[in-house]
Amino acid sequence: MRFLLLLCAALCGLTGLAQPNFQAAYQQHSYVPSGLLEAVAWTQTRMTHLEGTEAGCSGIPQAYGIMGLHDNGKNYFRENGVLVAQLSGISVADQKNSADQQVFAYAKAFHLLMMEQVGSPKGKNNPSAIRNVLLALSEIPDSGAINRLAQDLQAYSILEFLNNSEMAQRFAFVAHAMDLSALFGAENYQVLSGKKIIFTEQGITTGKGHFYKPTATKSSDYGPAIWNPAATCNFSSRAGVAISAITIHTVQGTYAGCISWFQNCSASVSAHYVVRSSDGQVTQMVNESDKAWHVGSENPYTIGYEHEGYVSNPVWYTEAMYLASANISRDIVNSGYGINPLRTFDGPASSGTNVLGGCMRIKGHQHYPNQTHVDPGINWDWEHYYQLINDPPNVITVTASSGTLYDTGGASANYPDDERQLWLIQPPTALTITLEFTAFDLENNWDYLYIYDGDSLNDPLIGTYTGTTSPGTIISNGSSLLLEFRSDCSTTAPGWVASYMETTADATPPITNIQQSALWYNDDFTVDFTDTDVQSGISDRFYLAATKDNLANDWSSSGAYGFVHESFEDGAANWLPVTGSYSLASGSYVFADEMEQNSNTYLAVDQTNTALYLYEWDQTITSTSTNQRAGMHFFCDNPNLPNRGNSYFIYLRENDDKLQVYAVDNDVFALADDIPFVVNQGQSYNIKTIYNPADGLIRVYVDNVLVSSWQDVSPLTAGGYISLRTGGCAATFDNVRVYQSRSTQVSISAGFGELFSIESLGAQASGMVRSLALDNAGNWSLPATEEYLLDFTSPLADYVYDGVAADIDTFVTATLEANWNTLDPHSDIAYYEVAVGTLPNLDDVYQWSNQGSVTVFSTILSNPIYNQVYYLSIRAYNNAGLSDQFM
Repeated sequence: MRFLLLLCAALCGLTGLAQPNFQAAYQQHSYVPSGLLEAVAWTQTRMTHLEGTEAGCSGIPQAYGIMGLHDNGKNYFRENGVLVAQLSGISVADQKNSADQQVFAYAKAFHLLMMEQVGSPKGKNNPSAIRNVLLALSEIPDSGAINRLAQDLQAYSILEFLNNSEMAQRFAFVAHAMDLSALFGAENYQVLSGKKIIFTEQGITTGKGHFYKPTATKSSDYGPAIWNPAATCNFSSRAGVAISAITIHTVQGTYAGCISWFQNCSASVSAHYVVRSSDGQVTQMVNESDKAWHVGSENPYTIGYEHEGYVSNPVWYTEAMYLASANISRDIVNSGYGINPLRTFDGPASSGTNVLGGCMRIKGHQHYPNQTHVDPGINWDWEHYYQLINDPPNVITVTASSGTLYDTGGASANYPDDERQLWLIQPPTALTITLEFTAFDLENNWDYLYIYDGDSLNDPLIGTYTGTTSPGTIISNGSSLLLEFRSDCSTTAPGWVASYMETTADATPPITNIQQSALWYNDDFTVDFTDTDVQSGISDRFYLAATKDNLANDWSSSGAYGFVHESFEDGAANWLPVTGSYSLASGSYVFADEMEQNSNTYLAVDQTNTALYLYEWDQTITSTSTNQRAGMHFFCDNPNLPNRGNSYFIYLRENDDKLQVYAVDNDVFALADDIPFVVNQGQSYNIKTIYNPADGLIRVYVDNVLVSSWQDVSPLTAGGYISLRTGGCAATFDNVRVYQSRSTQVSISAGFGELFSIESLGAQASGMVRSLALDNAGNWSLPATEEYLLDFTSPLADYVYDGVAADIDTFVTATLEANWNTLDPHSDIAYYEVAVGTLPNLDDVYQWSNQGSVTVFSTILSNPIYNQVYYLSIRAYNNAGLSDQFM
């Protein structure tokens, strides 16, 4: 995680780099070695065009422009910007206004001086000549051993850049192969490239026996044997005050410039250590026992470090610099001064002054009282620095399957000050851990609980918690959770209580069943589901409803109800193509246009925030082109736009072997998750994607294995379409389904115009419900389906005849006879009832009686009344329970 954060910071910084036309400068100045201009710009400013930078706490003269030149040396630094202006004819003002102008000015100045050194462009790569020109154009004065060291440090950084193959690749020049050891001398090279430089009365050394010796070409004002690190005018005695704190600074300038500046008596400033950005080299400039002048009124008790760079640009704060600086601090806290490393500030960085209490012992210039400077500023990573200085404490490992954890104060007492404790929850049989906080009360913004998703501090940080806002319920993605609790040096609180429980490993899929309570249905009804998983338990339940008529080959769903069931057995009439070409083959939807980079065919399906949605489909990339990708958009609100308006989409990339999750905002897509995943041409993949519009969580399973889990903090809550998409490939799609979440029971609307709206013909099912279940271990059930017979229409009379055969007219008889026929193409006739009465539908003569399936009736009246009209009534019942009555 740390590497990713630093890489992100570096990339974020690089995005703001100035981009002058270096190549044009090289073309016009043939004596300038390839890469030299970039090397100077990177070493001096990290390729940032400096304009009106804030002065640092050291008072070091401020550079300007992308090449980091000076026009105000404060009577100490050489004003090399003025020199460059004189040589090039490009004024300082023009250099300040334009990065291009300053690059051209520096290139011309270098060109002219190199011409004097070598006489021909063929000699421009001579290391000694390059070094001499760099020294001539340096701002660092020619006085004393320390300044000569500073000049060499500056030249070494530039020349090392030219040798660096990674820098050469990044900035498009051919890496040089200069022998820097031969150039500077073996001993001096060890000092220049070493991790630490120490100044003693005997000279300048790495501490490992390598001494720096100024080159014979430079005069010496200060002999190494009697030299003190900074000029004696820039530091003083501590006068007996004990050392008890460390101050972190940023130079607002370069490493070499800072070392030189501390030799200037007019500066009235110094620090104990200076740290180089590129490789973490450390120069000690004031003995720890002496008082350096770096933090005003707080100088007597502090040790100060200056870090090369500028507070506004995070690129300077490299991992090498952090490590080197932390190593100094680790050495100091172990030197008997009594500085507790736990009292390192670990809160958020800030851009202004922020005075911390006196018990916080390792902090920034901006954190001390009576200060106006704001270094190290908003880009310094205090949490990382804290981790580097402090060794992880002993870990309390809990392995029981469940239990309760308390802060270091226990169940009833407040936690103490200066605490750092780790708890590792790691039951041996756990699949996941559920942690639930029942109490939470920490000193707000001073004491913190950190929860990591794993077993180390390098695993993903789930959250940082302080104050009284409880973490609530935390569920791990793996078999471990790590808790880290820190308290500061004052003010305690009741702390926290949390219960945990493991979910055990489970490789057995859940089982889902659908219970059917009737044979035929003619109105709304309820479907009951039984989902079982005896190990990890059910996590999610899904269903979809579909219908078909007797002419269809497969089921289909109504998008108006938020379902999709598409096998392409009956064509693709509901899909609306926008770009690309399509056909049907062997019951699959074929995307044939390999040249189309954004094919789009979509289907209308309502999606709201009232349920979780499960999107399932099979896809196969069938072509062999480059940059092949295919997948689906969901929760789209405008399918006719290139990226479907607002949506999400899932991609499998065959050439890159990636699964990717994208979020689309206002038709602009952004990569949300990028997961290595082997994708083979010609292989079919089943993809299941769960989206929860309530919290934005997207989970993607491929062939029933979880591959990606990503959460959108601003989730989409409505969509009207799904869309299939390919880029640069031919592909097939099949078995596209959209489910919704459910409980153990759902209501199905049945009838004309309802969810189930098609009547069954010839007792063939016209309604279907499909069910899936997912357990907490990530196992999917096999699908369960149940088909339904539907009939919304009562039986229809074909004919009712007097007599037992053809229709007759009878006026006087004691024998009543009838025969009839009825029609019911859906559920068929179940039985008939017959009655005889003196009025229609009355049974005062012959009570309603079940005739079964017999369609002939005959009865003799026992007491017929002359001239009385008798009515024969018939009821027909179908198998769906519907009836109609005839006479």
